[in-house]
Amino acid sequence: MTLMQSSDIPHKYLQPDENLGGRVVRNLRELVNFNSSSNIRIWYNNQSEGYALHSHDAVEVFICIQNNYEIHANNKVYTLDEGDILIIPPRMVHEYVNDKYGVRFIYLIEMNHFFKSHDYQTIESLFFDAFLCNEKTCPDIYHKVYQLFMDMNAVYFTNVNFWETIVYDKMYQVFIEISRHAENSVKSEEAQNSSQSITRINALLRYLDINYAEDISTEQAANYTGFSKYHFLRLFKLQTGYTFHDYLTFKRISKAEELLATDMPITDIAFQTGFNTLPSFCRTFKKYKEYSPSEYKRIFLNTKEKGHTNM
Repeated sequence: MTLMQSSDIPHKYLQPDENLGGRVVRNLRELVNFNSSSNIRIWYNNQSEGYALHSHDAVEVFICIQNNYEIHANNKVYTLDEGDILIIPPRMVHEYVNDKYGVRFIYLIEMNHFFKSHDYQTIESLFFDAFLCNEKTCPDIYHKVYQLFMDMNAVYFTNVNFWETIVYDKMYQVFIEISRHAENSVKSEEAQNSSQSITRINALLRYLDINYAEDISTEQAANYTGFSKYHFLRLFKLQTGYTFHDYLTFKRISKAEELLATDMPITDIAFQTGFNTLPSFCRTFKKYKEYSPSEYKRIFLNTKEKGHTNM
């Protein structure tokens, strides 16, 4: 990736810390160059080049400002038009495909504490893939979310006092708005007893976050919520966007990703995340993540051992 010269960027969008350097990738893993006292970087990006496959521990957000932009994430293609917002959760492999001039803002924010929180579990299914927010997909929250990101720009590029705290506050508000969007989607379809339905399904999601490796049938999950099986299946799909089986599979794959970044043997990871056999784990992981568990582990561990080099 060719780094932009400062003359290519409007003065008001120059990095507050000029010593941050470029973006760095090795074996698909990116080491984000935050400054010494922060875990946030925001770019004004107008390059005509793309950026190869990579992943990182920070959440990444793209906002297309001028022209359009293509992003591949988790084996899906997103063509962003002007104003579109795409949120990519930590560790998701993605790339930018671009060969023409355009303008976009790119945000990298380290907030693993949030992605491990109970609150996140209630909207986790929205981030099994990248989350696209625009006037069509999220008409109830889009303008508020867009403004929150513009507010982040205003404090980051002017380096005002407490800018990092303000950016984190705005990012939490973004996730609160996304949670509200999820609830609105349920309420629009389930007018009666919607609050009770949301509460019961959320309780199940928190239970699954702890017990995802157990052999949990659809009937047991329905009993946990107190709904009939048919009613449960409809409500669960309505609230999460996934069937119960698919949600549980994605949850197990997500937990396996975390463990593959450690020295734990792959066979142990398979059984610890609820898969009955090693072949079924390997087959399922590659289906959803493109790489086999061994390839994923090798990419991550080689990165830790060998360090990073400029791309």
